[in-house]
Amino acid sequence: MGKRQLLRLAACLIGAASLLLQSCAEAEKADPAKLCGSWTSVEGKPDVLIYREGETFKVTVFARSGKTRRLKPQTFLLVEENGNLFINTGYRIDVAYNEATDVLTFSPNGDYVRKEERP
Repeated sequence: MGKRQLLRLAACLIGAASLLLQSCAEAEKADPAKLCGSWTSVEGKPDVLIYREGETFKVTVFARSGKTRRLKPQTFLLVEENGNLFINTGYRIDVAYNEATDVLTFSPNGDYVRKEERP
């Protein structure tokens, strides 16, 4: 085996070991309470409101529809699965939150910023 092949093998083994360690680590539990509030899209998508109702969290999307562009809110349940948050609108939309920048990301709808400051 040549030196180049040994380096490739070592890189592959290190990569495999790091993947194995990551898969063994416990998933960090998502905290939907940090998401509560009104959010507005940075890309012009509909506004959303996240709120707690009993033990569950819900996401209301304020979309406009039809020729009259009438406001038609739709509410979905915010689901946590293996530390990941998502809503099911007929297809899965993943929800990620960056606490450091206070930015909420809906995949594939883009980034949202909080409308008002948290208390």
